[in-house]
Amino acid sequence: METPPTDPLLGRLVDKRYLIERRVARGGMATVYEATDQRLERPVAIKIMHPHLAEDGDFTKRFIQEARQAARLAHPNIVNVFDQGQDGSITFIVMEYLPGITLRELLQDFGALTPAQTVDIVRAVLQGLDAAHTAGIVHRDLKPENVLLADDGRIKIADFGLARASTHNTATSQALLGTIAYLSPELISRGEADLRSDIYALGIMMFEMLTGAQPYQGDQAVTIAYQHQNDIVPPPSSKNPAIPALFDELVDWCTRRSADERPPHARAVLEHLVEVEKLLGAETLATATMDLNQTIAMTQRMSPMDIQDTEVLDPKSAVFEGLEPAPTQSVAVGEAPPQEPVRERKPPRGRRLATLGTIVLLLVLGGGGAAAWWWFTGPGALVTVPDVAGGSVLEATATLVEAELSVADTVLEEFDLVLPEGTVKGTNPSAGAEVEKQTEVRLIVSLGPNPVAVPAISGQSLAEVERALQEVNLILGSTSEEFNDFVDEGSVLRLVDEDNETLAAGSQVLAGSTLNAVLSAGPLPDVTGLPVDEARETLDAVGVNGVVGGDGAFSDTVPEGYVVEVSLPAGTTIRPGDTLTLIVSRGPELVMIPDLVGETIADAKEVLEGLGFEVEVRSEFPESDWDRSFARVTSLSPSSGQEVAKGTLVIIRSFV
Repeated sequence: METPPTDPLLGRLVDKRYLIERRVARGGMATVYEATDQRLERPVAIKIMHPHLAEDGDFTKRFIQEARQAARLAHPNIVNVFDQGQDGSITFIVMEYLPGITLRELLQDFGALTPAQTVDIVRAVLQGLDAAHTAGIVHRDLKPENVLLADDGRIKIADFGLARASTHNTATSQALLGTIAYLSPELISRGEADLRSDIYALGIMMFEMLTGAQPYQGDQAVTIAYQHQNDIVPPPSSKNPAIPALFDELVDWCTRRSADERPPHARAVLEHLVEVEKLLGAETLATATMDLNQTIAMTQRMSPMDIQDTEVLDPKSAVFEGLEPAPTQSVAVGEAPPQEPVRERKPPRGRRLATLGTIVLLLVLGGGGAAAWWWFTGPGALVTVPDVAGGSVLEATATLVEAELSVADTVLEEFDLVLPEGTVKGTNPSAGAEVEKQTEVRLIVSLGPNPVAVPAISGQSLAEVERALQEVNLILGSTSEEFNDFVDEGSVLRLVDEDNETLAAGSQVLAGSTLNAVLSAGPLPDVTGLPVDEARETLDAVGVNGVVGGDGAFSDTVPEGYVVEVSLPAGTTIRPGDTLTLIVSRGPELVMIPDLVGETIADAKEVLEGLGFEVEVRSEFPESDWDRSFARVTSLSPSSGQEVAKGTLVIIRSFV
C-alpha cells in the first residue's frame, strides 16, 4: 500500500545519499522506508527512529546497538546491515531491501501451512539463528513479523533491535521488550533471556505455522503471560490430527517451561530437523518450496482490499495441492541420532537433483563406483564455509578444519571499529559459500580500531573538508550552521563529534568515524535602529525569528518604535532557526517638572539638574545670592506639572 503523501520524510535525501521513496512499515521504535542509495544506485531499506525516541539517549544507544549487532551477523538467512548514522534529528539504519512479504502476512492470508512448508521456513530461520547464537547474540524478539520471505525464495531474519550478547545478563527494570505471544517464561518472570529463549519463540512460531493459530490467546497481555508461565503448549496435532507426531515432539521440546529442558541452541534443533526432512521426503520438500514461492508472489500481487477480505485457505486446497504430510512416525527427541552439521550436508535441492542425474549417467557408463565415491565422500563433495566471525583465530581454524576445509597460513588484516584486535571478521571465500572439500580458506582478522588525526579545516569549503576527511578514512556526517562575523558564509568553522564536542586539529579519532561539520552562516545582520517590522524581515531572511520582548527601553537617540538593541547574552552562539528578543525604543524618557516656585534659586537648580534637565537661571540677583532666602523662584519654563524629556532646557526665573 502506498504511503500517504503527508509523510514529511518522503522525497527527503538522508545523509546526502539515501532518497526516501515510500513507507514500508511502522513499528514501536522506528519506521521503515524503501529508499535508493544514490551513491551505489541500489534499493535499500532505511529504518528511521521515531523523533520523540531519538531524544532519549537509551533508545538511541539501543537503536545504534541494533546496527552493530546485526552488522556482525553476515549470513544468508539474516538481513544485511549496510550503514548507520545520524542526519540532524534523524537517526537511521540502512539495511538490505528484500521485496517480498513477512511470515505474518503469509499466515494472515493463507492460514496454516503444511508440515513440509513449515520445515522449509523453520530450517532457514534456524540457520540464521545458529549464526547469531554462534556469535553469542540472542535475538529476543523472534516472531513472524521478523521473518522475511523474499520473492526470490530467500528467507531471512530481521530486526535485531532487541538483541543482546548472550554472555551478558539481559535483565532489565524497564517494561519487557518483545511480543508477549512469543516471550519465554523466563523473559516474562525475570526479564532474562539466553539462546534458549529464542528456541522457545521458534517453538511457538512452529505451532502457529502448523495450526494457523497461536497456542495461548486472551483479551489482555497478562492473560497470555500467565499461560506462558503456567500452562503446557498443546501438541499441534490436537488442532489438526493430520500433523505428524514428530512435530508434536519438536514443538514440545522447544517450548518447555524450564529453559534447561529445551534445546541448548539452534544447532541442536537443526540436527533434529534432519529427521523431519527425511520423513517428509525430498520430493515433498521441493514441491513445498515451489508452492511457497508462488504463494508469496500471490500475496504481493494482492491489493489492500484483497488482503483485507482474504479467507483462510484449507491446507488441502489447490494452493497446497500435492503437499500431503508424510505418514506419522514418532521420533523421540532424546533419541534423535546426531546429525552432521547443516553446513556440511548436501548442496541445495536444485544442485542435488543435477548431481543425481550426473551420477545416474556415470553409472550407466560403467563408472558408477568411482563417481559415487567422488561426489559423496571424495574431493568432489561440496561443503559450506561456516561462519566463524566473532571468534579467535584458533577457534575459527578449528571450526574450518572440522568442516574439512584447509586454512591458509597467512591472514588478511583489516581495521575495525567494533571488533577487538585479533577477532576474526570473516573469511575468503565468505561464510555460506559452497566449495569443494579441502578448499583453502583465508581468515580476515580485525586489527582493532585505527586512530587517525583530525585534519585542520577551519575556513575551508565543505567540499574541501570532505576530501580532507576521506584522505584519512573519516566520514563527513551531518552539517549545521551558526552565524560568524569573521568566516565567510558556507565555510567550515569546526568539526564536532556525535556529542557535539569540538574536535581540535590533530586530536585522535577512530578511522571510519563520522564527524559532523559546523558551517558559517555569515555575520548576523545588525537590526538596531530599524523599525520593528523591517528588523523582523531582515532576520527572517537569514532564518532567525525576531520577537519583541518586555516593555521596551527609553532612548534619547533611537526614535520610538525602532529597535534599540537585540537581547544577546555574552558568548551566545546564534544559529539559523534561533529566536532573538528585540528591545524596542520607547523614545526619550519623560520626567514631570516639579513645583519649585517659592524655592531658592540654588535649591531649584539642584533639583532640576538631578532630574536630568539642563537649567538656565534668569534673575536680577547675582549668583552669589542664589542661596539666600530672598532669591526665590517666581516661575519655571516649561511650567511645573509638564512632562518633558530628560535633557530638556528648563528656565528658572526670579524677580522681585
